[in-house]
Amino acid sequence: MAVSTLSRNLRDGELVIRDGSDPPQSLTVVLDEGDLTWTERQRTIEVKDRGSIAAGHTRKGDDESVALSFSAKWTQLLGKAADPADPLQLYEMLMFVSGSDVVSTSSPGEQETLTMEFTVVDPAGVAGEQVVFQKVYRESLTMSEGDDANQIAFTGRAFQTAPTISRL
Repeated sequence: MAVSTLSRNLRDGELVIRDGSDPPQSLTVVLDEGDLTWTERQRTIEVKDRGSIAAGHTRKGDDESVALSFSAKWTQLLGKAADPADPLQLYEMLMFVSGSDVVSTSSPGEQETLTMEFTVVDPAGVAGEQVVFQKVYRESLTMSEGDDANQIAFTGRAFQTAPTISRL
């Protein structure tokens, strides 16, 4: 399969969140800003000789989980939790709101987590990709109002050193 030379942008991506139900509940994030970011870090230990780098060396440090964030406009905070006939809303899923039936992807007793799948379609139709973040836990969720739209901003971590990236 050939590699596409067309750059990707926010029009080419889709973020889907899945819980741990069997089969999993899923929510495609609509009205998102196209601002998904993630950071993969590698810790390094600098071993110096009496403060000197010249005679020192480096070693691998502890693993670091992947940091990720995104934001989306919202129309409703509650859906399924308020009325089982209503569709699940982003706030409910990210907050594991009672009555929404969202199930963690982690084992009982662990921090509540979800799976996030970011699919990027190649505009040339040659080489789309999927980026999967496992065991994503919430660090913060910020709701804000605005002139054009109210927003939800998610910040969290995936309990893995790097996402799984595959060609579609």
